Amino acid sequence: MPNQEPIKEDEGAGKGKYEPPNHGLQEAGQDQKLVDKVCGGLRSGKRIVITVNTGATEILERVPTILQTSLLCAPNVYLFSDLAHKLGDRQVYDCLDTVPAEVMDGNPDFDLYRKQLELKDPVRIAEFLKGMKDPRNSDIVAAWTLDKYKKLHILEKVWDLNPDMDWYLHVDADTYIIWSTLVEWLAKLDPTRESYLGSVSYINNLPFGHGGSGMLLSGAAMRNFVVQHNGTAGRWDYKMQNECCSDFVLAQILKEYGMELINSWPTIQGEPQSSIPFDGTHWCAPVSTMHHVSPLEAAQMGAFEAERKDKTKPLTFEELFNGLVSDLIPQNLDDWDNMALGHTADDVHSYADCVDACKKDSKCLQAQWKGEECVLGTDDVKLGVKHVEGDENKRWKSVWMKERIREWAERQKCHRKMKFPFEDGKHP
Repeated sequence: MPNQEPIKEDEGAGKGKYEPPNHGLQEAGQDQKLVDKVCGGLRSGKRIVITVNTGATEILERVPTILQTSLLCAPNVYLFSDLAHKLGDRQVYDCLDTVPAEVMDGNPDFDLYRKQLELKDPVRIAEFLKGMKDPRNSDIVAAWTLDKYKKLHILEKVWDLNPDMDWYLHVDADTYIIWSTLVEWLAKLDPTRESYLGSVSYINNLPFGHGGSGMLLSGAAMRNFVVQHNGTAGRWDYKMQNECCSDFVLAQILKEYGMELINSWPTIQGEPQSSIPFDGTHWCAPVSTMHHVSPLEAAQMGAFEAERKDKTKPLTFEELFNGLVSDLIPQNLDDWDNMALGHTADDVHSYADCVDACKKDSKCLQAQWKGEECVLGTDDVKLGVKHVEGDENKRWKSVWMKERIREWAERQKCHRKMKFPFEDGKHP
């Protein structure tokens, strides 16, 4: 997904504008004044463990911001990477240092890892190795290939660091956690049941919890994986070269061990606030995680959460839209993909005609001109992302019907009590 370009204030940035701290290695901890302001009523969740899976090529870009926003109030956060080092006062653990030598030797999947161990310095690694390609496939970044070896070892290592806790949430460095939602949700669930929750994806018809959205394992599920089936990660290291991704492998393993995925979308969410499709179907549902969240978007979320009137309440999609996203949406933007979803307008040959077509359609909330095609968005509302198009004659433009969107949002109603996934102990 393209990176979102910061929206200028006169283009509708409004509420949520936030300048993140200028973090360096020495500043990667938490600011105590900020902790006191935001986390005063969020001191619970002491039996919830968060693991962050990151890499040495990206850790300085992403992790300092989420430590000051997404993870600010979480008491048990463990950072796992492919290089052991200190990030401020926090230890970053190497989750690959127990991979058998015979798995690494002669394996090009570990070329990046070997180079990182030589350099040792995350600053130099980010400078010289970021973007390094997989030697067997130039379309794939080497860090992505290396990543598939990490997840199973992270599960085992965090259990050694902090065993027998109630819940373990495993996320990536571009995952944003809404702590207030997570704490209230997990208080309703039974950690002694072997539970595996996530946002469902499929490979070969096998459902698995999408890793970046967040994979949630109960303490009982972790004990099954780590203790009852001791050494799982090491056994799978020998097979991993031919696998696509660790979250898919984990689902296969957990199914073998008697645990199938409990789909927890939309509460475990795979989109950032910019591309979540806001509509009436999950307007009143709670949201606990988002994925593909850029440092700018994490900073926006942190500023938004810091100003919530009741910071202990679960965050609903309604509050996220009305409190943040709606004020980020401008009237129009050039070179922008607002992901309008609906239908293509007939006989529209210019951006101006596309805007007129949207105005004439009472159901149109936003529209997108793709240089030669006009899409009218009638199904949901999104902010979207920057679009870069090489052909000057096909520049994309986006428009939003701001007043119509405001009226649409006011009509959305919550007709039942907020319900969390699996809170009744039954599969949804």
